[in-house]
Amino acid sequence: MAKMFRTFALVLAALFALSLIVGCGGGEEDEEEVAAAEFSSAAPAGGSEIAANTNITLTFSSDPGEVTVPGATVTGGGKTRTVAGPFAEGALTLAVSWTNGDGSTSLSYTVKAADNEAPTVTGGTVEDGEEDVDPEGINTDGVIEITFSEEVSGNIALQTEAGDDVGWIGDVEGTKGTLDLVKGKEIGNETTYVIAGKVADAAGNETEVSVTFTTKGKE
Repeated sequence: MAKMFRTFALVLAALFALSLIVGCGGGEEDEEEVAAAEFSSAAPAGGSEIAANTNITLTFSSDPGEVTVPGATVTGGGKTRTVAGPFAEGALTLAVSWTNGDGSTSLSYTVKAADNEAPTVTGGTVEDGEEDVDPEGINTDGVIEITFSEEVSGNIALQTEAGDDVGWIGDVEGTKGTLDLVKGKEIGNETTYVIAGKVADAAGNETEVSVTFTTKGKE
């Protein structure tokens, strides 16, 4: 009997020790390492000439945490931050620093007078008010382009006259907007379409895009 109790006590002691080991191990969760953010790009790019009221977009490899730029206002989240002035005319150097990775960089610009002029549509595949547009040619090319007077950001869409989205894929980059055909969404004859959307330049001047065109009848 005594031998049995000794064996039982040893088993209990072993189980207790094991529980302590498991408990200690389970309480220490592996902390995921957060990659230090690195500066990726600025738009407009460093070295550019910018208007005094330009907003500069900074992009990082990951969330940079708190971003500071002396003499400027910083907003935004995720991988991007917007740096806003107004900036004084002349040579400008921005000292950018961020907390995730304790990183820093500097950007230099030449600042000109404030830009208060909104971008305009300067051309493209079709003109506003154009009639007898050949839908077959556009469907074959698979793209409709629209150009602007300066670099902009925003969105455009191809719609019917009633405002319904036709389903083409819109993209705006630099001074150009494109609408790419999605198979099965080809435009038809004797129909009025509108390229609609909103774009803005780096200074925040906005333009409502509205380019209307009508396709020709079947021959």
